[in-house]
Amino acid sequence: MKFKNSLFALLAGSLFFVSCSSDDDNGSGSGAYGNGTFVLNEGNSNPSSSSVSFIGSDGTVEQDIFKTVNPDAPAMGSYLQSMFFSNDYAFIISGLANKVTVVNRYTFEFVASIDTDFSNPRYGAVINGKAYITNSAAYADPDDFLTVIDLASFTTSTVELNDYAERVLTENDKLYIANGYYGSGSSVTVFNPANNTVEAVVELGYSPNSFDEQDGALYVMGGTEISRINLANNTISGTIELTDEMAGAKNLTISDNSIYYTVGTSVYTLPLNSTTVPTEALITYNSDSQWGAMYGFSAYNGKVYIADGGDFISNSDIYIYGTNGTLINTLKVGVGPNSFYFNN
Repeated sequence: MKFKNSLFALLAGSLFFVSCSSDDDNGSGSGAYGNGTFVLNEGNSNPSSSSVSFIGSDGTVEQDIFKTVNPDAPAMGSYLQSMFFSNDYAFIISGLANKVTVVNRYTFEFVASIDTDFSNPRYGAVINGKAYITNSAAYADPDDFLTVIDLASFTTSTVELNDYAERVLTENDKLYIANGYYGSGSSVTVFNPANNTVEAVVELGYSPNSFDEQDGALYVMGGTEISRINLANNTISGTIELTDEMAGAKNLTISDNSIYYTVGTSVYTLPLNSTTVPTEALITYNSDSQWGAMYGFSAYNGKVYIADGGDFISNSDIYIYGTNGTLINTLKVGVGPNSFYFNN
């Protein structure tokens, strides 16, 4: 979940599982959900409000696909935080329930519930047959850790990080972990899963809120600047300073050799090799949501996706734009949409 909990043995002693033979995110299956976009709807404290919507390649929306496909399966839990893929599987993280629900990413059929060794789980990534999920634990303290899931058996273990741990991605057989949470933390950790050790810590001087990788470099957003980290030597090789009007920038993502990020309800973009920021927004949309403006964001395959959290009680809207800033579609999804995941 995006909000703290204060604001808002395995399941029933049993483990439901099938084996997983690969650790990449390129599946090989087919099914009703094999070509389209998943929207993760965070919901609220009511477990029935959390859901996953699916946008088909023809633009049609199917709501609450987990319950549709799995009417008798254990609930995913409240405050769905994030989702990630490994081969034919999707892993859905519930921050409040301290669990991960595993489904087939193409049919959305239930595979497993995993609820050991979690404490406020946040984001996950897969490498060498294991999933690594960051946990914020007590939030205010730098006591975060990784939950490690063996994908052959879905058994779990933990690795202490002793730092803040939020978003995570893999590159060059390493994990890169953003050590930033709502203004706390100021670095990126390079973690070696081969021996479960921290290989390096890259100090930024600010709290990272998002990052993405392209061509051997990690681009890190800090609200007032973007840093480029050379992954060959884990040093900062460049910085892009944002203007005063862009303070609070977030949601950095890279698509088609361009950087996209958001400020308030506006989207900005610049070429990957640029050293200066744009003077005008690509997109600006209107939001009446007190807490959910630009609640989810992504850019992918020639389109820009915006999710508005609405009132976190009723179904809300997402907006799909072209990369030229033209609105393509407005679609209704579930309660509190916070992220997009592209399945193909």
